[in-house]
Amino acid sequence: MDKKIRVGLVGIGGMGGCHFQNYSTIKGAELVAVCDVRVDMAKEKVGDQNINVYGSLEKMLKNEELDMIDICTPSYLHKEMTLKLLDKYHVLCEKPMTLTAKDANKIAEVAAASKKNFMVAHVVRFMTPYEILKKEIESKELGKLLRLDMKRISGIPRWSWNNWMMDEKLSGGVVTDLSIHDLDFVQSVLGMPDKIDAYRYVKEENDTILTNMLYGEALVTCEGTWYNYGVPFQAEYMAVFQNGCVKLDNGVVYINGEEYKKEKAVVEDVDLGINVGNDDGYYKEMQYFVDCIIAGKQPGRVTPESSARSVLLAEVIKKKAKVISKK
Repeated sequence: MDKKIRVGLVGIGGMGGCHFQNYSTIKGAELVAVCDVRVDMAKEKVGDQNINVYGSLEKMLKNEELDMIDICTPSYLHKEMTLKLLDKYHVLCEKPMTLTAKDANKIAEVAAASKKNFMVAHVVRFMTPYEILKKEIESKELGKLLRLDMKRISGIPRWSWNNWMMDEKLSGGVVTDLSIHDLDFVQSVLGMPDKIDAYRYVKEENDTILTNMLYGEALVTCEGTWYNYGVPFQAEYMAVFQNGCVKLDNGVVYINGEEYKKEKAVVEDVDLGINVGNDDGYYKEMQYFVDCIIAGKQPGRVTPESSARSVLLAEVIKKKAKVISKK
């Protein structure tokens, strides 16, 4: 297929800006249009590139011949936009898929009936440290998994447009917006847990969700925290197996104490515009989705059904969580 996939990006804020920066490296795709209600900000980010800027999705769809839409809007808009677009366009949608399991299942049904490709951008599944961990869990080269501890910590995301991320009805809160990264990874590798215990600590805007999940004899803990103090973003894990340990510490993976030497990132020098380190995860997920479109196959690494299960898991955790302090 010589013709490039023509892409329209909806939302060029924090995560949308990250996607925007990666399109210059994506083979087989061309970003031709950007849509954002903050037109002046969008025009400033686009600069002198040959990319049309719109203030509404309707105008972009009316004026552009597009093959694919990349949705990077606030989470509460994902359902409506995805259902509207799937009958005509391939859709890559930022996580979470949507805010409720009911809506996620609806999207999965529509996606299954559509002749277009749909994928939720669960970037952690494409990040090298987590690809390594997945391989070690599934290969059992270090024996059975006994314990997995995952942490994802950040300052409160006050940078969001109109502060939407701090409204749990719009973002899903710390569980569905932040911790879902690790919850999705665990669910994608191990499935749904046998048992869940969860604790939520909310105090003076600090918000922590601590989830314990049993998978047979393996105990998996996921912590997601927004701190009032602007701490640097941190994502780490430690996995203990019968015969070894895999650890992610400060961006470096150690297998039985030895540093894993990863290849240089394709987009290592690109400023993603967000408080997150870059290891090609965003590039790899976007390139993978475009490659699937070109090959005429559905994206198997992140299916609609799997993404819907992650929304369900987050929903169950929020319902089960014992709140040990209130605002």
